[in-house]
Amino acid sequence: VAGVVEDRAGVGISMGMIGILKLPVHKALWEGMKLTGTLTVDTIVSLWQLVRDAVVGHADLSSLTGPVGLVGVVGDAYQFGFVHLLSLAALISINLAVINLIPFPALDGGRLLFLLIEKIKGTPIKAKVANALNVVGFFLLIVLMLVVTYHDIVRLIK
Repeated sequence: VAGVVEDRAGVGISMGMIGILKLPVHKALWEGMKLTGTLTVDTIVSLWQLVRDAVVGHADLSSLTGPVGLVGVVGDAYQFGFVHLLSLAALISINLAVINLIPFPALDGGRLLFLLIEKIKGTPIKAKVANALNVVGFFLLIVLMLVVTYHDIVRLIK
């Protein structure tokens, strides 16, 4: 969820005490689907804003959290109860699904982009080109993961 803190845009979540609404199964499924749709759209919009701000040099990438930082968030969710932990797992799953569909080599979205290009061209992309792009994409993803993990560890030490 995007927000403004000290005149800076941020992306993140906040845990708060809320009630649990008990609904009949058919209404609960409908409300769950609506909430999933809303969270997916919010995730896409927030990710787009983060990438846009990063491209123009206005994003605060130190606010990103990787696997190490998520351990603390999972601990917080666990303290609030199982329902909150389940909600966090759903939010993480939505985030992973959206990120995986980004048209970037080494992600599923990159493969879909290659298939679209092949469909438009009418011929397959050369295997050497596709493999090289996937290797570069994978390398960039590993570098991003290392940077985010480094920042997570530095935040834990401070």
